[in-house]
Amino acid sequence: MKLLNKISIALSSLLLAASAQAALVIGNTYLDSSNASWTYVGDYNVGSGPLWYANPTPLNYSALQAAAIVFGNGDYAISTSDSLVNHLAWYDGYGDGSHLPTYNSYGGGQALAENFFADVGGVGYTQGGDYSAYVGGDRAALGGGAFNHVFVAAAGTVPEPASLALVAGALLGLGFARRQSRR
Repeated sequence: MKLLNKISIALSSLLLAASAQAALVIGNTYLDSSNASWTYVGDYNVGSGPLWYANPTPLNYSALQAAAIVFGNGDYAISTSDSLVNHLAWYDGYGDGSHLPTYNSYGGGQALAENFFADVGGVGYTQGGDYSAYVGGDRAALGGGAFNHVFVAAAGTVPEPASLALVAGALLGLGFARRQSRR
């Protein structure tokens, strides 16, 4: 009976540890809808870009361009999701918050393609109709942020270290429980 209790506790611990990993983890690999593998490298806040009223006026950036600015050059994918790579991103529009997340007080929750940007008039973030995935001092910054998740193309399929650690921990627990039952 003691052995059964110990096995039950070990399995419960394993399940709790696995469920605690629901958020994105830097270095872990995630899939997109075509089953391509992407490694999570971090987030950036759309509202942390150059101030829209700066001189010279900042350019309008796609989310892919913003990722290259923040993380350096690379083959990136962007996502608004915490569970898969959806190739969508949040954008701040000049006078328009509809493409910001709903957790932003200005946000309308309508994400756009990761390679989108709009520059309708003169160069830069200067008038209605301009959209950028990296601009400071406007709705993304003032309304509570807008975070785009950034991924790089995965080099190959390697088992997650966390998963291996969980399996190893469970095996150690079972071995310990078995040793205790022999005494």
